[in-house]
Amino acid sequence: MSQNKSWLTSSILLIFDALAIYAIFRVATIFRSALSPLLERAPLQWAASAPLAQLGLLFIIGMFFLQGLYPGYGMTAVKELEQMSKSVLFAFFLLASVSYLYKSFQVFPRSILLIAWVLSTISLPLLHFFLRNLLSRAPWYGLPVIIFGEELWGQEVSTSLKRVRRLGWKTQKLLSFDEIKDFDNKKTRAQMAILAPASQTPIEEYARLLNQHFRKVVLIRKTDNFGSLWVEPRDLDGYLGLEFHYHLLARRNRWIKRWVDIAGSALLLVLLSPLLALLTLLISIDSPGPVFFRQERLGRNFIRFRVLKFRTMVVGAEEKLATLLQEDPVAKKQYAAFHKLENDPRVTKLGDFLRKFSLDELPQLWNVLIGEMSLSGPRAYMPAELDEMGSYAPIILRVMPGMTGWWQVLGRHNTTFEKRLQMDEYYISNWSLWMDIYIFLKTIFVVLSGNGA
Repeated sequence: MSQNKSWLTSSILLIFDALAIYAIFRVATIFRSALSPLLERAPLQWAASAPLAQLGLLFIIGMFFLQGLYPGYGMTAVKELEQMSKSVLFAFFLLASVSYLYKSFQVFPRSILLIAWVLSTISLPLLHFFLRNLLSRAPWYGLPVIIFGEELWGQEVSTSLKRVRRLGWKTQKLLSFDEIKDFDNKKTRAQMAILAPASQTPIEEYARLLNQHFRKVVLIRKTDNFGSLWVEPRDLDGYLGLEFHYHLLARRNRWIKRWVDIAGSALLLVLLSPLLALLTLLISIDSPGPVFFRQERLGRNFIRFRVLKFRTMVVGAEEKLATLLQEDPVAKKQYAAFHKLENDPRVTKLGDFLRKFSLDELPQLWNVLIGEMSLSGPRAYMPAELDEMGSYAPIILRVMPGMTGWWQVLGRHNTTFEKRLQMDEYYISNWSLWMDIYIFLKTIFVVLSGNGA
């Protein structure tokens, strides 16, 4: 295990943030100067914006420090996006207040603040996502942690930490609960321990013992699939309580999400109309049959609707699937586990390209606009899958299905049907605008990388 070098991660993030903030104010000044002739104003000089940029850099970096973004270990991508956006907003509020109160800052147009704020809100989180993706591959990135786990749960926690590299919690050792009493941290010098009981094992005594050796002790129980983004601690006479709720089921949140869907789908339909027309032409040339494919799916409140896609399969694909599953036991087993097939013989040549870049999903923007789907949400399940959804159905089918979603952007296309249900429930429980923004950003990356199929 490499030595902890949190200072190196913090320094790299800080330096790149400082350079980015400086560049943002430069770009904002150039953009405002370009607009000067239209506004019948004199061109803006950098000397007028430089003091503002210096103060803005100080405020933004300072807020990032207060929010624990340097180095930011243990923070999920959604939480980091939320903390950064709020920090940038507050920093620019302070900057606007200072520029209003002090005359020395009043020689520049106020539009500079607006332009720089928009650029900072978009570019700084993207910069952090990119940097953490690179830095997380370095052997010195992260904190060494020791997991004390029961049964197979400790191994599952360790596997999850390896998969989510950006958290920066690197498993140094995996030990059993029996090894806690005689544990000596002088050899490992890890700063953090994770308690991973598989059942309702009392952990108070273990926590006290580990706190003598570690600066941090984190409890990860094998519990329900609620996540933690919207879990609130409650204290009852010294007893720890956790308040769970499905955040997306709140009426206010559903209305916010619906208005975002209407605005987003309408804008995308207009912007993508040339591409939609081109794909329509190519599909009609590629293979005989209709351009669009309509399939019945389960929507909100169990109401069935017909999802709209570009056709990517040959005509008569359902009959061909039934024959294939009957004749090929390997394909039947694969379809039963994942509800999809690798190298599906029903897919056309153009259809394979459309699926690879998720272009076949674009017509669903119409389903979103008319209120049958959402831009992001749980998977649009088929009526035949209702029985298999089991107890998840009453929760998942209380919200509209999405064009994209949580498990899709996390690269879990080949995971089990049960795991997809769990991740859809996690999304409903932990929903926020920040989570949707993160999903949209990841979706763009997934589509451009060609991993949409």
